Amino acid sequence: MNKLNLLLVACTLILLTTSPSYSFDLQSAAFSLNTDSKDISTSVEYKKISELLDNVENSWNNHDINKLNNYYSDDFINGDGLDFESITDLTKDLWGAYPDIMSKSQDRVIRIFGEYATIESTDLYEGISSKVREEVGTKGSLKAVSMGQLFLKKFGPKWKITSDKTLFEKVSIGYGEGIGLIDQDKIRLNAPEQVPGGKQYTTRLDFDLPKDIKPVAAISKEVLIFPQVTTDDKFRLTNELKLEKWITANNVGKNELITATVGLTGEALKPQLIGLVFLTKRVNVIPVSDEDGELSIIKTPAKSALNKSVELLDTFKDGKSKKKDKKSNDDKEKDPNTEF
Repeated sequence: MNKLNLLLVACTLILLTTSPSYSFDLQSAAFSLNTDSKDISTSVEYKKISELLDNVENSWNNHDINKLNNYYSDDFINGDGLDFESITDLTKDLWGAYPDIMSKSQDRVIRIFGEYATIESTDLYEGISSKVREEVGTKGSLKAVSMGQLFLKKFGPKWKITSDKTLFEKVSIGYGEGIGLIDQDKIRLNAPEQVPGGKQYTTRLDFDLPKDIKPVAAISKEVLIFPQVTTDDKFRLTNELKLEKWITANNVGKNELITATVGLTGEALKPQLIGLVFLTKRVNVIPVSDEDGELSIIKTPAKSALNKSVELLDTFKDGKSKKKDKKSNDDKEKDPNTEF
């Protein structure tokens, strides 16, 4: 049990053992993620947002950049700090590399707070590359999953996307024999989802390959900036079931992509390349700085509604309430001979 769960349990026990007692209605608005959805006007806005999300997905799948852009605000900034123009260019590049790529959103949760809204969802992507890799002689098969949030604001009668945040993301691209091995989960990239800036973390490739296939692999890090700067790493012939590499997180507060490149070769008598695999996984970096810096990890937690101190009322049997007179109680306990 973590500390938050322990705090919640403790607060519940205190409430249940203190007079007067209260009962919890888990269906009430206070315990609902969609608190405003029962309001008629909010239900209308909920429908508008659902339609907007469907239109965004359809425009993306139709590769219609003009329609897609209509659903974003002019001052859009994504969670990695990229502006609208950069996101547009990256989207076009992706569509060009994978002409038939499609996206499907699922597990949507919509929360509305006045003129603001937050959407959480899981998005799946799948597509075939436009070009054949000469080394292998096949096109690539891309599969990806992303979990994150969209942030919306209402401008007049319309909602528009103002920002987003990716919490989890992994991508796989396979060529030749690599396609089947990815589908069978025979090559896996492991990396933490979140690390503090400047700290070291471990990345690892795990292999479960047939004896007649030998991997040549490399692991590299890319900081999520635009245009991207790619770091090179030497390929290593791997005779073991794994390949590990230590990575140092950047100190500039940018998230990172860990990329594993795997070449698949035959036995010693068949050294030709029979497959390629590219695996990426997002690592979200927590900004950390010195005490003198502008940003730092907060040492003292903010007081939430669960741990704020409040001046409670005394409740008497007759139903009347009276506020504690702190001053009078202090006077009674105060020693008149004590000097301050």
